[in-house]
Amino acid sequence: MIDVAIVGAGPAGSNCAYNLARRGTYATIFDHSFPREKPCGGMIGMSNRKVFSILEELPIEHSEISLMRVVSPSQKTWILNMAKNEILGFSRKRFDQHLLNKALSEGANLVEEKVISLQKQDESWRVITQKETYEVKTLVGADGVNSLTRRNIVGPLDKTDLGACFGYIFQGAQEKNVTIKFLAQLEGYIWVIPRGDNTCIGGGTAKVSNFRELKNQVNLFIKTWYSGLVKVSEWAALIPNAKKLRTLLLQVAGPNWVLIGDAAGHVSPISGSGIVYALMDGELAAKAIAEGHVEQFNKMWVEVYGKQLLLETRLRGLIYHRPMLELYCMYLKLHSYIPFS
Repeated sequence: MIDVAIVGAGPAGSNCAYNLARRGTYATIFDHSFPREKPCGGMIGMSNRKVFSILEELPIEHSEISLMRVVSPSQKTWILNMAKNEILGFSRKRFDQHLLNKALSEGANLVEEKVISLQKQDESWRVITQKETYEVKTLVGADGVNSLTRRNIVGPLDKTDLGACFGYIFQGAQEKNVTIKFLAQLEGYIWVIPRGDNTCIGGGTAKVSNFRELKNQVNLFIKTWYSGLVKVSEWAALIPNAKKLRTLLLQVAGPNWVLIGDAAGHVSPISGSGIVYALMDGELAAKAIAEGHVEQFNKMWVEVYGKQLLLETRLRGLIYHRPMLELYCMYLKLHSYIPFS
């Protein structure tokens, strides 16, 4: 019998396993396709390394960025000085592998098998892979936006609560600073993020129906400003983007199960960022499990950062109206605020 099974080895799952191990519980992580590159820039604030013990060491190729260029829909440009809280840009493949390695070094286990089915027992779970069936006491769903765990327990995210992103990874890091260009009509933005030895240029939209136009805008942006870069890879993906308060207020934990990170829908509805929330969820879920009150996670995440996500859900549609977006860009400049970590 496995005490804790974590489906998914991304930041939420790995940080949960890491924190459980430091509390004396050695989780088993199920992930058949790890590590893999992720469709996002890969960016956190330097201050997060002090918040999360798993980030105290980050021995991977990365960029340290002190300036962020923000471009409004009217093409007004502001330069944000992030010297007091530099941004780290990195490959998600390398970052996620580092987090997994940290969890394994503390005593967590990795089963490189694809979970194809989950069965609820009286007080336990059956985790069924393509090779074997495992009996599990507590189940953690950290398996992303298309979470099998979520589908089996509370149902999938509604299509209206999904966004989309698209972009490329280019060889080299010619840019030293981050660029964010807002697209009011698409409820999203284009980003340029140096990541050590490569650069990620892409975009995200809060509405899946805007994906084709987003792709066109990203390609036009690259053709206009970055035509000389050497393309390494192309990607596209869905991301959680809650449009309704009830989506975030849905219970994501029970007596012997919990959903964390993207599987819980815990992603900023305004920026689409989720790495820091995933790391927070991993720590909070580990605490709830270790204390024997898994369902307390429902209250814990709301108390720690949930009010911000709920507020963003209310404001998302308002901010992405063009006049408000112009003011939002000015706000970012005045406060040197990082909305994308």
